[in-house]
Amino acid sequence: MLRELFTLWRNRGARLARCLGQDREAVSINARHRRCAAAWEPHLAATRTLILDAAQAAVGRETAVVLGSGACLDVPVAELAGLFRQVVLLDAHHPRPAGVLAARFPNVRLVTADATGMVQAARTAAKSRSPLPCPVPRPDPLAGLAPDFTASVNLASQLPIPFYRLLGRRATGTEAEAFCRGLVTAHFDWLASLPGTACLCCDTAWERVDGPKVLERLDALEGVALPAPDRTWIWSIAPRPEESLAYDRQNHVAGFLDFAAAWGAKGLD
Repeated sequence: MLRELFTLWRNRGARLARCLGQDREAVSINARHRRCAAAWEPHLAATRTLILDAAQAAVGRETAVVLGSGACLDVPVAELAGLFRQVVLLDAHHPRPAGVLAARFPNVRLVTADATGMVQAARTAAKSRSPLPCPVPRPDPLAGLAPDFTASVNLASQLPIPFYRLLGRRATGTEAEAFCRGLVTAHFDWLASLPGTACLCCDTAWERVDGPKVLERLDALEGVALPAPDRTWIWSIAPRPEESLAYDRQNHVAGFLDFAAAWGAKGLD
């Protein structure tokens, strides 16, 4: 706990990260990774492989963008830097390890941005009880950048989480639920609309398990249905005794090499 507090003190996020609690979350993620590194490695390796396979299929070699880069545990930064003229790592908060890693490559830069574009709207709605945007508009976190390759990495299921906290008492209403579901849908619509190749890696379900017995299963995407993925795997995110002696926690993960094609085909079903 003291180590985590010291890490947070050394690497407090900008206003956006503090508002979303992303700087604290980054510290917690890195601490859990230290404790569960062996259990996490198959997931991290599968994610890196998915990103590289998708990136190598991209036609252009000018710009690659990674959304949800975090500490870059699951991002093959060196390989992407060798494939593209510039690599943009986008997140609401960049932990110190990401900054140290990016500094090794002159063509890698960090961009701090709200991937949803909805933080201010949610804060205003929470304070004034004004309506939440419906439908949620597509975000534009790249500010006009036209990437040859984009990867959304373990991000989609995380987008609504801080908004439930931001919305406070309104977080339990159907309007808030529709808004948070809209955040996920808007992210998918935006990702599929980008030029170049778009890759998606995201949780689809969260489970508590005791051996083969599923004790609890939660949808990770607010009810948004995905098409059939190219790859799936299990992320052993909290093996015993990380959270409990009574169960292990695991995430179901889906990977798409060409998300635009898959998302578009879903609309034709």
